[in-house]
Amino acid sequence: MNDPASMDRASYLKTIASAAIAAAFLTTSGAMLIAWSKLPLVHWLAAMLIGAALVCLAIVSSGGIVLARHRRAHSGAPDLYREANASRSAEALTRAEGFRAGAARRLAARMLLGHDFLVGDAVEVRSLPEILETLDENGCLGGMPFQAEMVRYCGQKAQVFRSVDKILDYGRTRVMRRLRGCVLLSDLRCDGDDHGHCQARCYLMWRTEWLRRPGELALRPTSTSSGCVLASRGMQPHEGHMRERFHCQFTHLHAASTPMRPHELGKDIRPLVAGNVTLRTWIVAMATRLFNWAQAIRGGTGWPALPRYPQPAALIEPTPLEPGDSVHVRSAIEIAGTLNERNKHRGLWFDGDQLKFCGSTHTVLARVERIIDDVHGQMLQMKTPCILLKGVDYAGETLGFSAQHDLFFWREVWLRKIQEPTLAGGCEPSSGVTGDRPR
Repeated sequence: MNDPASMDRASYLKTIASAAIAAAFLTTSGAMLIAWSKLPLVHWLAAMLIGAALVCLAIVSSGGIVLARHRRAHSGAPDLYREANASRSAEALTRAEGFRAGAARRLAARMLLGHDFLVGDAVEVRSLPEILETLDENGCLGGMPFQAEMVRYCGQKAQVFRSVDKILDYGRTRVMRRLRGCVLLSDLRCDGDDHGHCQARCYLMWRTEWLRRPGELALRPTSTSSGCVLASRGMQPHEGHMRERFHCQFTHLHAASTPMRPHELGKDIRPLVAGNVTLRTWIVAMATRLFNWAQAIRGGTGWPALPRYPQPAALIEPTPLEPGDSVHVRSAIEIAGTLNERNKHRGLWFDGDQLKFCGSTHTVLARVERIIDDVHGQMLQMKTPCILLKGVDYAGETLGFSAQHDLFFWREVWLRKIQEPTLAGGCEPSSGVTGDRPR
């Protein structure tokens, strides 16, 4: 059993079998205690045993979900989490029959989120004078900057894509922090034009105060000027000279958020109430989390698991890629062979969530050669360019349903370009893709 996929599956089956045996033993023991004694203390102990048996049964059920995800990952089928949440994609939400929140959900959202701008809602971005009224002298509201790239959308209609209730503090604490009153609007990403042409293409975050319902009356500005400045850059000293520093929402995530307790009540419920995830998607994620917890206790393999090999993998020569190219994401085995012991290739981390896309076919969105450092705000030139793929972003499952939807960075060596079929004898090219499984 040297095949990594088979080894992972065997690890999952061991945990499922162990949990099933434990559930049977605990249930039998609890029933026997209830039958043999009428003492309240004994009955209390029996109830604890039966409760533990129910947890074991939940682990067995969650193991079935993980096995299904494992099988899909190695057969090229779409991941169960993303398939279950397909109705919350930006494309699906634009349809007339797309998801729309009801009255009960809105009531719950006001209590848990503090607003009811929910997924699928039609909104209108307020005018620039209205938005300027909400900003402080630094061009921020609650620590969140209103970027110059957002001005073009003022007065336009849009649709809520996600409610953002938490963020990962990338550059400072690297923990999840609470964010209040922010949403994403479908397909509105930062193009970096006013920030040194940064190429990260982060989703723009919108404070609910900057939005209104269609038909809602505009606010009348109390003054002709708010006195704020939509600053996108500044200067800071660096080794005896001044270096340009950029300010954007990404660099202000820490200032715009507050600490969040690890076991905060509601942190996993808010995304469900907001409509970020369907109930089925939520169950898939929570079941996977439960099973990974059981695997960690037993010392087994979590899901998703990146294969590791003691022997060097075959060298893969990267193919230069350009926007518009069709590519096939290499298998987990091929990608694992390009990584070091820290799961990195030339300094770029390969995230376990990217495994969900192995074997799938996508279109290159852009090449990334420069991004803003989220800690110091300096523009960083990449030694090795990265690739962005259309529609391939982080759905937030492993970070408590984080809704930032940042695009994954890919190395060219992790992708295989799908070559156009050659013309032979004047024939038209076929519609299939030679040598590659279609998506």
